[in-house]
Formats: sequence, C-alpha cells, structure tokens
Amino acid sequence: MALLKSIEIRNTGLEAGYWRLTHVQVDHIAGIAEFRLHGYPDQAAREAGKVPLPAIDFRATAEDLQAPSLHAVTTSQFYAAAKLLPATDGTAWLADATDA
Repeated sequence: MALLKSIEIRNTGLEAGYWRLTHVQVDHIAGIAEFRLHGYPDQAAREAGKVPLPAIDFRATAEDLQAPSLHAVTTSQFYAAAKLLPATDGTAWLADATDA
C-alpha cells in the first residue's frame, strides 16, 4: 500500500510521486501517534531498494485516525489520515493523493 501524488522536494526540482509509510511511533500515555511517509520517485524505485527522498511527518490521535484506540490502528488508517490531516509543518501535502 502507498499513496500517489507528485510533490517537488524542497524546491530542488526533484519529485516524489510514491509515498510509503515507513515509521510509526505511538505514545499511549499522551494519546498521540507520530508517523512518517517517505517519498520515492515511483514504485519501481522503492521496489529496487533505492534510498527514499525526504519524508512527510504527521501527528494524530486515535480520533484523527478513526480508531477506537491507538492499540487498534491499522496501516490503512494511517494512509487515510495522511490524506485528511495536515503534516506537522501545517501543509496538507497529500490531500488529493490516490491509493496505489
């Protein structure tokens, strides 16, 4: 599973079009999940083991993730949240992304 959306990386002219969930860290006491999607030029680059381009970071509660608790969050809920929530920088980078 991944998301598809072409995004230029930090005004470099390089574009990532394939976004894959790579990290999740859950703080159950604070009720926050931090997760990261790394960008690749395309699915073939990711499957070839290429190094990912910079990531987009998110923070979410169980409510944001539409889960009964952080213990019950699925991978697909992280992807769905990445399309709905702004990233930690406040930008809704993946708002109109499509599922791969």
